[in-house]
Amino acid sequence: MAEPKKRFVLLVEQEIYDKFKKLAAEQNRTAGNLGTKLINDYVKEHTK
Repeated sequence: MAEPKKRFVLLVEQEIYDKFKKLAAEQNRTAGNLGTKLINDYVKEHTK
């Protein structure tokens, strides 16, 4: 059985949040989904 996922909370300035949401929408993603992808990619790249 898969382990439950953990919540990861980030605090950013409103301007960054707005830009991030726009970038996510351009990729047909939610901000949370894009954040998850970026974190996963970063961890994979730095744990080789």
